[in-house]
Amino acid sequence: MWTAAGLGGGLLIVGGGWYAVAGTASSTHAVCGADLTKDPVVASEFPDMAVVEVVENTRGWDNEGGSSFLTSEVKSLKTLKGSVPEQLTLTQGVTKGGTAAGKYVNDDPLYAVLEPGKQYVVGIETMDSDGQGPWAGYVTPAKRGVEGEAAHWRDAQKTAVAPVSACHDIVND
Repeated sequence: MWTAAGLGGGLLIVGGGWYAVAGTASSTHAVCGADLTKDPVVASEFPDMAVVEVVENTRGWDNEGGSSFLTSEVKSLKTLKGSVPEQLTLTQGVTKGGTAAGKYVNDDPLYAVLEPGKQYVVGIETMDSDGQGPWAGYVTPAKRGVEGEAAHWRDAQKTAVAPVSACHDIVND
């Protein structure tokens, strides 16, 4: 399961929530998925969202496929959508190198690395990934404060759009 999650998480990291479908060397391939640069899309894409504060990073590891992961204990400061417990452990895909902690980094502004003591808006893809806990599919710093984020995401949910499943940028090699 972690190998599959690693591949998915690694691709999420690269594309800020976009995923790739590729074939063989003379084939058709595409980049598909929701445009997570638009808050109404984010608001519709994730079943659970919250403003959280990171208590601690509890585990970082790599799998055989080259993907890296970080698990963090967080406390929910405000549920924005769905049902988020007061305390939970979130896992996210990351890239090795250079954070303040010196272990992980992510250049994607839509998928920040969770750092202890900081607050974030998180979109949770699933609360239970085959018994392995919640997976963060969207992580961005909470810049508006807890109530400001709540108001912003409440407005984003009012204009939410249906998730996109079709590929519009198909390339034939």
